[in-house]
Amino acid sequence: MSYNLEKDVVDSNDSRNSVSDLEDCPLTGDENHLPLKEQRRKFNFRWPADRSPFWKFWSIAMTIITLILVAVGSHKTSVHDVSLCSASDMKTPTEETYNSGDAVVESWKKENLVETHYYRDLRYMTLNHDSDWLWKEHLDMLSGNIILPAAEDGSTNATLKSISMFHQMHCLAKMRMTLQRAREGEDIGEDWKDDAHWPHCFDYLRSSIMCYADGTLESVSRQPGPVDDGTFVEVIDGGEELRYCRDTKPIYELVRHYGPSSRYGYASKETDFEVAPGK
Repeated sequence: MSYNLEKDVVDSNDSRNSVSDLEDCPLTGDENHLPLKEQRRKFNFRWPADRSPFWKFWSIAMTIITLILVAVGSHKTSVHDVSLCSASDMKTPTEETYNSGDAVVESWKKENLVETHYYRDLRYMTLNHDSDWLWKEHLDMLSGNIILPAAEDGSTNATLKSISMFHQMHCLAKMRMTLQRAREGEDIGEDWKDDAHWPHCFDYLRSSIMCYADGTLESVSRQPGPVDDGTFVEVIDGGEELRYCRDTKPIYELVRHYGPSSRYGYASKETDFEVAPGK
């Protein structure tokens, strides 16, 4: 094998330096394509520390956003048209609007009903005069009467109306007061010939109950006995069953818009009346 001695010849030219080396290796432009690992540092995302102020800001911001979403959702639910008291109906209400068959069907749709239970409310299960304040509003018919404004086209005049739910509550309050009078020894009469009011309420409440025809199946349950001695009796009181009830909020909204305290309010001396004459 031949050996090339020229490769081992040492260059005795001491005048060469780094500059002359660069002259022998001029820049060609390809150096821009070389990786710059030493000059670049890869960005690594790091979460803020546990005690960083960032998390406090984040927590407050998320709380505010959650509250806003809850408030918006609640508002949409509260203004959902469950009956006849939508904003559009409040513009020009008429008797036909509230008594139409379509309106009744709409109010009985399942999505417009409220789930509840009756249970027992002992405050309403007494004739004691200490509980009279619970019935005073209905007994005196302080709410439930409205003034339907005159039609914008002048076709109808403003008229006084009574809402059935409040009329029914009034009759129930009247029946309670009649029982109080009888318990205290007063002769309350026998029928409509003696007093036209409470007999009217008997018949009116009977008709109302039959009209709504609640078909809920009620079960036997154990309830405290009439004597407070720790004994229980088996009764059907209808308090534990799930009920689907029409929402009362639209009715109260109707009173708020057109009742005595509304802009259509009326002086009591001009609208005093009794549902039926009596004591």
